[in-house]
Amino acid sequence: MNKISLILFLLFCLLFIANGLFQGIRHDSWTSLIIAIVVIILGAFSMLRKKNK
Repeated sequence: MNKISLILFLLFCLLFIANGLFQGIRHDSWTSLIIAIVVIILGAFSMLRKKNK
């Protein structure tokens, strides 16, 4: 895993979490936060699998 892909992954994680929190607080809809967490977990597993190959 190179630095650019790690930085992009962390940036997208922050954006997903921020959007999920905004939607949850503003509209009382926590579904986007749950989806963001699932996407982050799946992305982390994908990056770990690529790193181990």
